[in-house]
Amino acid sequence: MAPGPPAQPGPGEPHRRDPGGSAAWAGGRPAPRRAAPGLRGDRRAPGRGGGGPGGGGISPGGGAGAGGLGRPLPPAALSHWFFVDEEGIGAEEVWLSPEDSHHLVRVLRARPGEAFTAVAGGVAYRCELVETRGPQARGRILSREPVRSEPPVHITVFQGLPKGEKLEQVLQHGTEIGVSAFVPVACARSVVKLDPEKAAARRVRWQKVVREAAQQARRGAIPEAHPLHTWAEAVRRVPEFDLALVLWEQEAGRPGLRQRLAGVRPGARVAVFVGPEGGLTEAEVAAAVAAGAHPVGLGPRILRTETAALAAVAAILYAVGDLGGEPDG
Repeated sequence: MAPGPPAQPGPGEPHRRDPGGSAAWAGGRPAPRRAAPGLRGDRRAPGRGGGGPGGGGISPGGGAGAGGLGRPLPPAALSHWFFVDEEGIGAEEVWLSPEDSHHLVRVLRARPGEAFTAVAGGVAYRCELVETRGPQARGRILSREPVRSEPPVHITVFQGLPKGEKLEQVLQHGTEIGVSAFVPVACARSVVKLDPEKAAARRVRWQKVVREAAQQARRGAIPEAHPLHTWAEAVRRVPEFDLALVLWEQEAGRPGLRQRLAGVRPGARVAVFVGPEGGLTEAEVAAAVAAGAHPVGLGPRILRTETAALAAVAAILYAVGDLGGEPDG
């Protein structure tokens, strides 16, 4: 049987390199160069290790020491990371969604006994793959513990709708840093105009980007990608937050951000409003201020819209000690 292509890391798989060109297992041994059961290139007949009719499944059993595998389970930080609904968590087992099962079995070529982590309700369930039944993979729960990667403050980014793929960059990198929710906002200077139908279709894509980024970053929860708001709808939500900041280039060079962050404590809800490429209008800033938001600058340099929110979020998390800083006060 010809060897299959090396497994490609997915959104829930950390990147690792091996001098021999194959993915490395924990313990330093290279992964065997052969296709998993049921993958293209596996010509074995059903009933001879193919996992059932057509060779499409994974045989039950396995385990870390079963079937001659004996592979040590890698630490949770290196195992595949998937979010599951709480209905998919049993007393001793976990069921992955069909999409995640396909990614784990077909793309990552996981075999019985291989480790993965399932996350639900802020709890990480350390599992080993047991079998697939139909379109879903089943894992045996080995241990469980709270996820400790969530930031101590809840940050919502109200991002002025930018051109091209810039919004997806904000969603991806913001999720990695620690943003808890995103609200795209149609601003006066937004070049992109989305009707309700297009906005709904885009939101499906936005949610996918956020989910994949949350898996890659080992988040404890998937940030929410809200529907598109108008600026008026966005500023009406200011009272929901303990602190609302409006990033405005006309405030550049003035003190303000550090002083505003001095009172932020763990558990606080913080909103960050960012304009599109052309910035916010004076009328938009005035409306936000009237609702209770505070205009702040990010220093003497002009930042791109896809950079500004990330810089502000990093400053907030540093101020509360989440990015290696010491909490103010």
